[in-house]
Amino acid sequence: MDTRIPVTLVTGFLGSGKTSLLSALLRRPELGPFAVVINEFGEVALDQALIGRVEGQLVVLSGGCLCCGIGGDLATTLLDLHARRAALPFERVVVETSGLADPGPLLAPLVQAPELTGLFRVDGVVAVVDALQGLRELERHKVSVKQVALADRIILSKSDIAASLAVARLKQRIAEINPWAPLRAANHGAVESAWLFDPAPAPTIPYSDLRNGNGGHDHDHAHGIGAFCLWLDKPFTWDLFVNAVTRLTEAHGEAILRMKGVLNIEGHPTAVHGVQHFLHPPEPLATWPDEERRSRVVVIAERLTETQVRRFFPVSTH
Repeated sequence: MDTRIPVTLVTGFLGSGKTSLLSALLRRPELGPFAVVINEFGEVALDQALIGRVEGQLVVLSGGCLCCGIGGDLATTLLDLHARRAALPFERVVVETSGLADPGPLLAPLVQAPELTGLFRVDGVVAVVDALQGLRELERHKVSVKQVALADRIILSKSDIAASLAVARLKQRIAEINPWAPLRAANHGAVESAWLFDPAPAPTIPYSDLRNGNGGHDHDHAHGIGAFCLWLDKPFTWDLFVNAVTRLTEAHGEAILRMKGVLNIEGHPTAVHGVQHFLHPPEPLATWPDEERRSRVVVIAERLTETQVRRFFPVSTH
């Protein structure tokens, strides 16, 4: 059993609704005690009735949750929180990123730094997208596209006051950037915690969706970020896959944003998940998600074609 503390990153462009989501979560006693790390201390509006006591940059809420600002860097903040855990217990950490932040650099130490990986694990990245301004932001701001591309779950805020046609177009654009992340509308932070903090999210979009042509898109939009799927016909070893990914990242490094899929590792279904240069350890699955036994990997990349990526995987087909 993995006893490390799960960490969820909440990202989203300026004004998307991250603060509303966090404020709503802090009022849910069923979640148990958890720590919230915010980019700017004081941005989250804390009801005075919730505040138990204040210890410097740490607010202890009456329900047992903690709220603190990032002091210096995220790694230091997480280690400081862990050191206090005996006196101030918490079961998970939720980190709010700046509206202009690329979540990739924040994820890096969580999957790379030994002092953190032994204590914390990445539960996922949640992107909040404004239904009113989201389409414009995705066209104008590259960081907004990266926030969606790196997400495991996507929340659509303000959909109750946005035009239905605009919402439909925004959903289509989001699916072009990140075809596997489940999306839900959640106004004023009203989203089910079981969905938000699912400990075992579906590793990929359904095989049937890919067979029907979903999940593979050309890079014909602003910023050149899009997704496509690689099919790998024959079973292979994990080492062979790692070698292929290593050569790919050595050649195209920063262009690879996300990689996620199900592999046929010597006949066994195995989930794979990579963020930029970092490949998570393989996760054996109890069963195949579909009747399909070929491996397939969805790649989200920046200004990189499927042909350029496929040549690193000699056993792949379209």
